[in-house]
Amino acid sequence: MGKPIYSCEEHIEEALDDWVYGVETVPEFTLVDKSENLWITCGYCENRAIYMVGNECSDTKCRS
Repeated sequence: MGKPIYSCEEHIEEALDDWVYGVETVPEFTLVDKSENLWITCGYCENRAIYMVGNECSDTKCRS
């Protein structure tokens, strides 16, 4: 399981590519909660992240 990648709108394709090539699974896309007073920075630039690319599934939580 890989570490989640935070991304702005502009870099979402790069985040998807990095996840797929690094973890070799299809990621889940989650919107970052803007209701809290948190500023999570995009992993590719200094803009505010609006997506988290990752997967909550692990060997102990999900089985196919």
